Amino acid sequence: MQLEVEQYTNSEKNLQVCLKHFIKQKDKLGKAAVYGILGILHFTSGAYQKSINYYNMAHEIYKEFNQVQEQITCLKGIGINLIKINHFDEACDNLLECSALCSDNNDIYNLLDCLGNLIYVHEKRENWDIVFELYKKTLKAFKELSDSKGIIVSYFNLGILKKRGSDFNQAIRYFKKGTNIAIDSNYIELILKGLGYIGELLVYQGKMNDAKEVYIKALSTAEKFKVKNSIIQIKILLKSLGLNEEEIEKELRNYRNLRIK
Repeated sequence: MQLEVEQYTNSEKNLQVCLKHFIKQKDKLGKAAVYGILGILHFTSGAYQKSINYYNMAHEIYKEFNQVQEQITCLKGIGINLIKINHFDEACDNLLECSALCSDNNDIYNLLDCLGNLIYVHEKRENWDIVFELYKKTLKAFKELSDSKGIIVSYFNLGILKKRGSDFNQAIRYFKKGTNIAIDSNYIELILKGLGYIGELLVYQGKMNDAKEVYIKALSTAEKFKVKNSIIQIKILLKSLGLNEEEIEKELRNYRNLRIK
């Protein structure tokens, strides 16, 4: 409770009393549990090096007793602390070790946490090839969880990276995959986002008619679900392609009539 209300000094004093008790009782797992809590305490208070030290001591004990979930928690905690103090190489080593442990024990949720932190590090360093491979791993993990939203976002992230590298055809392929799943899952916000990505790339490629068709589809969806901001934004994009208000309405009617048939 003291930790939750940020009474760090009092919390640490009481934890040290607990630690002395477990040391006296020669209870190693009890010691490890206290070390882990002290790791959390010092991370929360911003004492990152102290947090790393306690997580390391806890990890050594949990490794000795083959406590896998606890090892994962410690490694993840160490990695996040190392990121905070900009020790990126060491952070990657810890997070990769943690990822391997998660994979070996089918712990998908913690694996995703590790991958997310690795992505953060490599994005900071602009290692885009590594980021791409990490996003592919997150995609695989979300597929194992049947997490539609995670799958969609992973496809969009892969598309964004391909767009960054000017590989527009591959980018569109990933955006379309994500958008199709968003349509199947009825995630309106993600449908509109995906169609927006596709339309933008078609404009880059000079495929104005194809872009117009995508934006009309997006506008029809936005109007159907009364997404006002999207309606305004899409109409602005269509006008930038040379359509006036009357032509936009005509295109919308044609699109809807074709869907009815």
